[in-house]
Amino acid sequence: SSDVCSSDLWLELVLKLGMLTVGFLQASSLTFGRPIISVVLWPTLFLGGMLMLYRLWRWKQYAFSANLWLLALFCVSYVLSSLANIQYGWYANLRTWIWMVFLMFLLYGYRREEGRNQYRIVAYFYILGGAVLTLASFYFLLAGYEQTFFVESGPVYYIGFKWGRLYGAYWDPNIGALLCCVSVLLSLGLMGKVRPVWLRLLLWVNIVLEILYIAFSDSRAGHLCLCVGMSVYVLLYLWPRRKKWLAVLGAIVMAAAMWFAVEGIQQAYNQMMIRENITHDQEIPDVFEESGKDAIWEEGPPQETVPPPVEALPPEEELIGREEDYNQDISNRRFDIWKSALEIFKEKPVLGIGHENVLAYVEQNMPDSYLITNDHMKFSSMHNIFFDILVGQGAVGVILFVVTGILFAVRIIRRWPTIRSKEARDGSSMYIAMFTILVILVTAGCVMTEIIYVSSPMSTMFWISLSQLVQKGNGKEAESQRGENTERVGGGV
Repeated sequence: SSDVCSSDLWLELVLKLGMLTVGFLQASSLTFGRPIISVVLWPTLFLGGMLMLYRLWRWKQYAFSANLWLLALFCVSYVLSSLANIQYGWYANLRTWIWMVFLMFLLYGYRREEGRNQYRIVAYFYILGGAVLTLASFYFLLAGYEQTFFVESGPVYYIGFKWGRLYGAYWDPNIGALLCCVSVLLSLGLMGKVRPVWLRLLLWVNIVLEILYIAFSDSRAGHLCLCVGMSVYVLLYLWPRRKKWLAVLGAIVMAAAMWFAVEGIQQAYNQMMIRENITHDQEIPDVFEESGKDAIWEEGPPQETVPPPVEALPPEEELIGREEDYNQDISNRRFDIWKSALEIFKEKPVLGIGHENVLAYVEQNMPDSYLITNDHMKFSSMHNIFFDILVGQGAVGVILFVVTGILFAVRIIRRWPTIRSKEARDGSSMYIAMFTILVILVTAGCVMTEIIYVSSPMSTMFWISLSQLVQKGNGKEAESQRGENTERVGGGV
């Protein structure tokens, strides 16, 4: 009945907000690894489990979701890889698999067009969560607050400004910068139908705030994704409205503008810090020069004194930038990690070793691997989604993932005119934002673990955005399959 459908949709909305909340708590150094995560996580898992059982009960209504069966095979591949290597552990693999199933079958899987007001609610919730963390990050910077945390099983993480970059309230500046990139695109997408001037102004303020964090984080992944995202957004926005060459030119100009904007913010902050330290140095009087240069020494010359230490320039760690790291290794250790991934693949080429078994497997079978012998930390992530799958699920997983990705890309690109024209011209800005979010998260996946295996807010937005785009591209095909069962919660995007 329509009442059941309506209740189902609202429960799905609660699940989406719950998964985003878990992601925000995991991304923040203030809550990372703390019990508060369980307060949100377990109710979210319970609700997700109930919705999953409901969908299995009514599986025929969801079975026509595009490429859903390929996603199911990918999840089966994960199970087989985990079972084949169960001697290295099982609980962490089960936990990761459950979250991945939620992403693919609850956030992506669909039976009809969901009310697009759901996406607006999710988008505003994401923007609000990101803004809170970013504001907290700049508060720590202005207050000069910093703290270091050492975790038994996991990386050292920080609060505040450390090692030439702003960690702030994020335990990893790369995660924070990517979170900000998605927030920027959602803000742009929402402006298409935002009527109140004050709300539009707040969205612009949020865009500026998030770009500032991307600059202060000194995240090359975030910098790249901002340039790529804004360039693609401008290209798709101008393509039907202006001459094609103007759209391409606009995209190039926007990419360059974002690149130099981030560089400019970093340089401006560094110059300000240098000027402040020089001014501080000049304001300290030279006591000897002012009061002692003409004095008569009655008991011989005074003993040599050591002047108080005053730095004319701030320490390098107070300036934005990590040039020394890049001079030694432009990939920041990624090339060595990827080489290690290939070494593992050679040992287990078909099913891999299980995503969460990396350290256990390497310590037992490859004690000389760079992953555990380097001088930085033990690496359990390959910092690249392709290599993560290659190691965790072998050739079977990689083939399924790549084929599914290509089919999704072809489907969305071929049906883009339908997606864009479903609403008024201004309404298409939200769909452009959705598509651009997919693009930047795939881009980020080349240097980070994203989209699958993780509970980040970005991976949640990826699968929700993918679902919306595929549904909108279905057009008349979807309408004929859905029949009259198109009652929706809410209105437009």
